[in-house]
Amino acid sequence: MQGRTWKNLTKERAVEIKEYLLELGGTEEEVKNPSEEWRIRLSDSTFTFYKSGTLYSTPSRSSDPVVLETWSYIDSLFPRFVFPSRSFLIGLDETGKGEIIGHVVLAGVIFPENIFSKLGDIVSTADTKKKHDFAYWDDIFRRIDAFREYGFYYATQTIPPWDVDRYNLNKIMDITYQRILSGFLRKVDMSSCRIVVDDYGVGPTLERFLNFLKNKGAEIVVEEGADERYLEVKVASLVSKREREEIIKRINENSDFQVDGLSVGSGNPNDTQTLNWLRKWHSSGRDWPWFVRRSYKTVREIEGEPEKPKQIPPLNEELLSKDFREEFDRGHLSVQSLSIVCPHCGSICKSATFAIYEEKGRGISGIKCLNCRKLIEHAGITLRYYCGYVVRILTF
Repeated sequence: MQGRTWKNLTKERAVEIKEYLLELGGTEEEVKNPSEEWRIRLSDSTFTFYKSGTLYSTPSRSSDPVVLETWSYIDSLFPRFVFPSRSFLIGLDETGKGEIIGHVVLAGVIFPENIFSKLGDIVSTADTKKKHDFAYWDDIFRRIDAFREYGFYYATQTIPPWDVDRYNLNKIMDITYQRILSGFLRKVDMSSCRIVVDDYGVGPTLERFLNFLKNKGAEIVVEEGADERYLEVKVASLVSKREREEIIKRINENSDFQVDGLSVGSGNPNDTQTLNWLRKWHSSGRDWPWFVRRSYKTVREIEGEPEKPKQIPPLNEELLSKDFREEFDRGHLSVQSLSIVCPHCGSICKSATFAIYEEKGRGISGIKCLNCRKLIEHAGITLRYYCGYVVRILTF
């Protein structure tokens, strides 16, 4: 069992809780450092109130009902998360957007409101802003995932570093989150759902879809720092964190990506280990590995390239058939209506030719029209994020 934390308590509220603990038979103890206001021992848990307004209760190893009931009482006075307002809760959040190493991982979760409290108990003390090893995140994820039999479900998608470098990230995230939500549409009636998005700069594409769901009766919340107030977003944040940390762990453990015995670290631009690794790797004269985001300022400064490369407009939805786009906007991924519209000859293609060509010395894959044989720019990346896969490509 983990301990519990409550933040931003007023002094008046803290006094009320202190009196409650003493009435239950708690014993006041001497504070251990200047940051503490008071400490009370109740059964096998110590409740500490800090001058910052944070109250922390250590774990109850015996799971004493008195301690658990006290936690519930404090929750009722100062709820950690916004209580459910619909039968099903959907949260969307991502991890790794600001990092300079590895993928951006997007996650969506959905669960019924009757497991709200139990999930809240698991994630309430987890802090995605602090550095922990993979085992820490994996343990939390496994305990969350154990609720599958009670209706919990999640979906994740990754955006690789090379797409982050070349394309507008927010646009890709808009489309990816829409696909995740479309998958949830097949599971529940949207009118019974509260959908909360941690606002990363949501664009018109996702806004349009969220308005469509709102008109279907869903409750929609788009809010910065939503993981601090909404349990469904906190859970999505933890799911995405666990998947990204697994990727980072594998990179760190791969000796091919170590230089002078130094591994990449967390991938955060403020991580001294990551910065040292970047400098050492660049000094070695080797090309950057696949996981380094070359467009980010930190990497460009190491390379002596102050100018940020121009990003290509991604996801040209005009390449997709009108019928497919209309179905997609209604939350349906329809293979039957999927076609590519060639911008050169106007042909509507149900199939295309897969081609590999060179760009700046690198092999790049692309898609050619079967009719005019010309390369359809951005068709591959558009299919990748709108559909998640390519249905029928011909190779010669």
